[in-house]
Amino acid sequence: MQLLKQPIIEQELIKKAYSVSRDSAQAAKELFEGLNDTGAAAVIFFCSVEYDLSALSSALSELFGDIPIIGCTTAGEISPAGYVQNSITGFSLPDKHFKIETRLIRNLYKFSAESAQAVVKDMLGSLEQRAIAPLPQNSFALSLLDGMSIREEMVLNALSTTLDGIPLVGGSAGDNLHFRDTQVYYQNGFHSDAAVIMLVNTHCPFRIFSDHHLALDQEKLVVTSADPFKRIVHEFNAEPAAVEYCRVTGLSLDQLKPRVFALYPLAVQFGDQIYIRSIQQLNDDLSLTFFCAIDQGIVLTKMYSTGLVSHTHNTLNAISEAIGKPQLVIGYDCIHRRIEMEDYDLLEPISTLYKEHNVIGFSTYGEQHNELHINHTFTGVALGQCSEE
Repeated sequence: MQLLKQPIIEQELIKKAYSVSRDSAQAAKELFEGLNDTGAAAVIFFCSVEYDLSALSSALSELFGDIPIIGCTTAGEISPAGYVQNSITGFSLPDKHFKIETRLIRNLYKFSAESAQAVVKDMLGSLEQRAIAPLPQNSFALSLLDGMSIREEMVLNALSTTLDGIPLVGGSAGDNLHFRDTQVYYQNGFHSDAAVIMLVNTHCPFRIFSDHHLALDQEKLVVTSADPFKRIVHEFNAEPAAVEYCRVTGLSLDQLKPRVFALYPLAVQFGDQIYIRSIQQLNDDLSLTFFCAIDQGIVLTKMYSTGLVSHTHNTLNAISEAIGKPQLVIGYDCIHRRIEMEDYDLLEPISTLYKEHNVIGFSTYGEQHNELHINHTFTGVALGQCSEE
């Protein structure tokens, strides 16, 4: 798939742009040229961790000035040209149709329900004074979290409870599968052990979605020993976790790499709902570290794909049927979906779908849907056409 060297500038209310320049200052400049709009309420971007983040931060701050800007590092980007790597991509929301409030949350370890109440109350109070449509039915929240913080479940639960019906979607920042340093951006700098929350009020139609293309197989694994705080499973079925995982998947220990985990996911079932629990890495003691919450006693089931391309096509078509062709889909796409696409040569057809439906987003270390931190999903919010009146 050939990539354009210059940012794409859409002649639409919501501007979208990207840059594949490896130079931080040049990439920031190209993004700015694509999104520059004196009427922007906010700019949201997603960038490769391979950039000099200090230089990128300085350039973005200088170029965008007082325009509120948030973002995060990724495990791959979704641009106006579809999937890209080692790039920066983003969009701007026009103030005429979107009123926003943003906050940075530091020290996620200390974040609590009381903290969430204070943050959300302050944001809602400020937003309500400038709202262009009634709250909460015309508002949604966007979240970006440090993907190595291991605090997503706690933060999301606290925020969702306090938002009281306002839907929340987001993604966990990535670092190209290095699993070392994932960061969020707020105003003038990148931050670790942090989250960024944006409240959006709009009179444009929107639709929240979260979907996956996997189905339950027969093989079961019971978590018999785990460290929930670190998301580590030591034993399945009273056997070393990695050994038992290999048994049900037919893999060998030397095959257990991040790319392989993407193709052999597990899930927990609650009633009719299925929640994917993706494995992040194999540890030296044959334990397995997961991307999402895990606990002793949980029963995990081996999953299989029902067709990633067809399922994604159906998801995006359903969105268009509900709100018309979206002018923007903010997409939080699990890194394990991307790995599956790469291994089965599906990047081009999915990129075509994403271009057709105006998807901008990134490959995540976990997706966020209300109080849930999930894996292996395509999650986000689609924005319909805004009236110029």
